[in-house]
Amino acid sequence: AVLLLVTGSLTVALLAILSIGLVVTSLLGTIKTIGWELGVGEAIAGTIVIGLAVDYTVHLGHTYTAAAAETREGKTAAAATVMGPTVVAGAFTTFGVAFFMFFCQLTFFTKMATLIGGTVGYSLLYSLFFYVPLLALVGPSGKLRSTAERLRAMYRTCG
Repeated sequence: AVLLLVTGSLTVALLAILSIGLVVTSLLGTIKTIGWELGVGEAIAGTIVIGLAVDYTVHLGHTYTAAAAETREGKTAAAATVMGPTVVAGAFTTFGVAFFMFFCQLTFFTKMATLIGGTVGYSLLYSLFFYVPLLALVGPSGKLRSTAERLRAMYRTCG
């Protein structure tokens, strides 16, 4: 529901959910592959990681829907050029945080660093190389109204 409110488009929101689901699934598969057991610490960290997984996709989706261009190609280009560098810069700063956590003595922090790094890596991969191309193929085109514009129109119609 939040993705639908942010983007104002069911298609953009559903594609975002698919991308975020792939990030979380890939990360859980990686955790299983490296042999970690799912304990309390991992479960707590996992909920934080889901929040991180949403970030890049939502920013790109919102930029796509807010773009002035009316074609899919134009909206995709706007999302990639306007928000793409910001997403990549955000990934580098978050990787920086994870990097310093690898040197901690507590296992929780080193595992958290792995989870954060993995989430950022998968999020960057799926948001830029899966989600944005999907928007270019099947995303909505034309003038997209924001959620606020839709609510104002409903209010004028009903009230």
